[in-house]
Amino acid sequence: MADDGIEGGVARGRRRSRTPVRYSKALEARLLARLAAGELLYRIAQEADMPTPEAVAKWARARPGFREALLKARRDGGRPAGTKGQPCGLCEPVADEIFERLCEGESLTSIGRDPTMPSLSTIFRWRRDFPDFDAEMRVGMRIRAEVLADGGDDLAAEATPETAFLTQVRLTHLRWRVGTLAPWEYRTRLVEPPAAAQGKPAKRLLLRKFEVEVDPATGRKVVVAYCPNPDTGEVEREDTPGWRQAPNSAALPGGRPGWDEWPGSGR
Repeated sequence: MADDGIEGGVARGRRRSRTPVRYSKALEARLLARLAAGELLYRIAQEADMPTPEAVAKWARARPGFREALLKARRDGGRPAGTKGQPCGLCEPVADEIFERLCEGESLTSIGRDPTMPSLSTIFRWRRDFPDFDAEMRVGMRIRAEVLADGGDDLAAEATPETAFLTQVRLTHLRWRVGTLAPWEYRTRLVEPPAAAQGKPAKRLLLRKFEVEVDPATGRKVVVAYCPNPDTGEVEREDTPGWRQAPNSAALPGGRPGWDEWPGSGR
């Protein structure tokens, strides 16, 4: 068989049969140009007039010149030789399609299951390696949340007495789902009532601070306590003349005597 008669094989297991594509210089030029521009081979192979990846590999084995040109085109397009599995480099057309499908309400998991799209692990890798793509995915999730939230109106409008409970379950799940996709807009905000509204008196906790200082009169070390004033918030020294414990407050631990019991108070 002549070289020009090598045909593009059809991969086993394909659900749809394809007409084999024969090699030609014009087809080679088109394929290499698109690969060099950054398009992915598995995307190009979806078109009926383009060869399958198996056919391209067969052509590369049979034609050394085509093999060299193919390697160069893949390097120019960001997919060097030896790269296996799903593509790791970000492809703008594929990223745009992921964003559009996400905005239409499709999940990243279902997009990753599509054999014509990058796997879910590749999408997560793109989000990790390309901040702009990650920001685009976050915007898509917010738009998707809005689309799902709009669907709640239809669920409520179509509810009947027989389906009321089922509708309630679906709406509850929908509220949770959109809250995880766009928490700033749709998350459930818990507002705890103040303690006074619950019939319990409010409590204020005062923390005392103890320091060791030298008494300038005697030269002896003494322990001095500081405590904030609950009314003013200012920290006060407890041995300051005129200092009194705040009214309606429990006794502070530490053995501090009442003001009338201090030396020099008249008792």
